[in-house]
Amino acid sequence: MVKQTSAVPIPSATAVLLRDSAVGPEALLLLRNSNLKFAPGAWVFPGGRIDPEDYGPESLLDIQPAARRAASREAFEEAGVTIDAEELLLIDHFVTPAVQPRRFATWFFIADANHCRQVTIDDGEIVDYQWLTMSHALQAHDDGNLPMIRPTRVTLQNLRAATSVAEILTSYLTR
Repeated sequence: MVKQTSAVPIPSATAVLLRDSAVGPEALLLLRNSNLKFAPGAWVFPGGRIDPEDYGPESLLDIQPAARRAASREAFEEAGVTIDAEELLLIDHFVTPAVQPRRFATWFFIADANHCRQVTIDDGEIVDYQWLTMSHALQAHDDGNLPMIRPTRVTLQNLRAATSVAEILTSYLTR
């Protein structure tokens, strides 16, 4: 009998971009191309693998600086949104289950995107976008209209009760 080993998780990072609206805080969700290998056709936050150029000397002891740079870079590459990596706040870390053939160890960061006036998707990996309140996105998912992967749903659930981006940021700054 051959023993199957699990795939080593690929280090990656995600930027949860938030803005205030008249109905409460909204998150930027991106639609992944249905031809992709990972999460095809799913609505996600901007993110991707940590590339070699994201690493610096401090990343040898702590991967979070590289993850912040990757999240910032991915927000720009996938959505055309510029976010200062130093302003990203860590909110979670997810690792794909060992039974999956392709695994990721993903650091999730939040950022204030109230300055964002325009989103420009890459129209390759990402084919559409929406700004949605957490409750609206979760309801659309429950109704079968907005497919999401588990980390996206959990993050939206964790942010759902907040009434402003400032409240969300403050809650994570004081943890």
